[in-house]
Amino acid sequence: MSECSTPDKPSKARANIKFLLIQPVNIELSHALTVCGGNRGFHGNKRCANDISTPMAKVHFSNATEEEAQWIKAYNRLQGTNRPAFQMDNAWLTINSSVHFDITIFSQDTDCYKCPLLETDFAPGKETTTILIPSVRPMVVKLAKVMPGNHLEPFCNMTHHFLERGDYWMFVNYTSYSDGYCKILRINNPPDNNYPILYVFGGLLGVAIFWSFIKFIYRNRSQKSACCKKAAVSPNREPAEHSTELAEAANGEEPKDIEKENDLNEEKVQEKDTEKAKDIEEIKKETADVANGDKAVETKKKKRLHSLDTLRGIAIILMVFVNYGGGGYYFFEHAQWNGLTLADLVFPWFIFIMGTAMNFSFRGLLRRKVSRCKILLKVLRRAIILFALGIWLNTAWGPVELNNIRIPGVLQRFSLTYFFVALMETVFARAEDKHKTAPWAAFRDIFLYWPEWLLNFAILAVHLGITFALPVPGCPTGYLGPGGISENGLYFNCTGGAAQYVDRLVLGENHIYQHPTFKEIYKTTRPYDPEGILGIPTSIFLCFLGVQSGRILMTFTGHRERIFRWIIWAVITGAIAVALCKASVNDGVIPINKNLWSTSFILINASFAFILLTILYIFIDVLGWWSGRPFTYTGMNSIVIYCAHNIFANYFPINWTIEKIHWKLLLLDTWGTAFWVIVAFILYKKKIFVSL
Repeated sequence: MSECSTPDKPSKARANIKFLLIQPVNIELSHALTVCGGNRGFHGNKRCANDISTPMAKVHFSNATEEEAQWIKAYNRLQGTNRPAFQMDNAWLTINSSVHFDITIFSQDTDCYKCPLLETDFAPGKETTTILIPSVRPMVVKLAKVMPGNHLEPFCNMTHHFLERGDYWMFVNYTSYSDGYCKILRINNPPDNNYPILYVFGGLLGVAIFWSFIKFIYRNRSQKSACCKKAAVSPNREPAEHSTELAEAANGEEPKDIEKENDLNEEKVQEKDTEKAKDIEEIKKETADVANGDKAVETKKKKRLHSLDTLRGIAIILMVFVNYGGGGYYFFEHAQWNGLTLADLVFPWFIFIMGTAMNFSFRGLLRRKVSRCKILLKVLRRAIILFALGIWLNTAWGPVELNNIRIPGVLQRFSLTYFFVALMETVFARAEDKHKTAPWAAFRDIFLYWPEWLLNFAILAVHLGITFALPVPGCPTGYLGPGGISENGLYFNCTGGAAQYVDRLVLGENHIYQHPTFKEIYKTTRPYDPEGILGIPTSIFLCFLGVQSGRILMTFTGHRERIFRWIIWAVITGAIAVALCKASVNDGVIPINKNLWSTSFILINASFAFILLTILYIFIDVLGWWSGRPFTYTGMNSIVIYCAHNIFANYFPINWTIEKIHWKLLLLDTWGTAFWVIVAFILYKKKIFVSL
């Protein structure tokens, strides 16, 4: 049971309500009212409950009085189907009014920062009204008495996190009105909509275990088969050998020297056994080196860094899953404005990984004596292809007008970030490490590249200078808010401050993203692009931090040296990010914000990337406890999977229309993601790897 009472300062609350009616924000509400059997609720163009079969939940009345329980039973028996149809991420809220005055219902999502309450519905006096209320995040709900002259008198204010498919009741009478006391009852036990995530995760884990078991059996049988073949060619099988000789002689072939062949087979088996023993000893030795803090011995044959492929694969699989809907769960979506969700980690990790991998390609080119001019042309070619591919993907949803085509995008951000960082690497990269014995050798991964550090700090300073010093017409300088109805609509058209202004000035409103994620909650009307121009400098700095992680790999060969430095960088970047945002969502100097690609946002993502890379490196490349599969399959063909999953997102068998229920959407989106993992596996087996 949740209780609410009259605010401590009713006059102030009354003034807030009046603001909404007398000075309304000039916007179109996203939740249209639907009349359904005399009852109203959120969301237009939806069927009523009496149009479809809706199973009734079992009722319990632990918080209801006997009179309330009897009344609810009678109402559900007579009018239970005459209510709005349940919808995903919504709950029923039924207001039973026994007073003669009308009631206006105001509500607001708690995720909407400094937003006023909006009028969402109306409950006539002496009637029972059912509405649909969002259940994704806690909601602020306020009831107000409609006075003569359209004046409002609030008498109930509460914050409650409604459960999806919950059936909530509120009884309003003169006693509760005069006491300022509201009682809300939940009369059913809706299932937890998060359980399907656990079930799907358990199912995927079971499939992985089963697959490992099958591979284990197959390997054992292969080994037994090899032993049998070895026995088949042994000298003890003379009859078989002689019969083979006779058959070959009959066919006009020269008989084989079987004894010699047997010796060769035995030598091969012994060689394989010796190689396996060496590999096992090598792994044991490397593990001991990590435990003792010693340097790992470099093998003559260079091994591919599977942890990097795995990290890239994890990022692309998460990206596919999130882009396909993530089962409709809000935590698999981007943060509305400030804050960080799982979906906000994916793109920055790709930027980071791109920088890490850049070290290997540039050092390889320089060691092969490729001129820096040719390297520059290669960089320019790749950047142009990535940018053009991004523009093409922006038109993949259907014919577009060239006057309205979106110019920024994910691959466009990759392209420009890659170009600037690769340009610096073309100038400053080194083919060899010639300072291993210098007094400052422990810091040579930083000291040898001090010009790059100065350039990147200058780029970051340009971003901060434009963000906090560029005058934006009609907006406060340095504004970082979402605009819209935030702060009572005072800065309605100032979304993103300088970030939006620069995009509109350079690209024009028609060429940036028209449907930002925060549009619904903040009621904004202007377009805003999360991959806009002002986010490029911070992307460059994040990519350079990725270059630093790769430089540690190229400079230091000991496992302990690498791991220790990655952890230090994770702590440094994470600490600065926490300091900038003051460990809060909205109260920091520079909040963590994906839409702005703020400095704190790229630093916290770099911290997480350093940590995850360290963990994967230990388990995959050092201890050998995991191969990184199936993530390595997608990681080695990431550009193919990214483009293909966008192009074929609406095609069968990847996608089809289903009922909007979390567990069904989760299964569909999981299948869509698994489909591309299977495609990546097939490409891997056929040795098809596409890179630009």
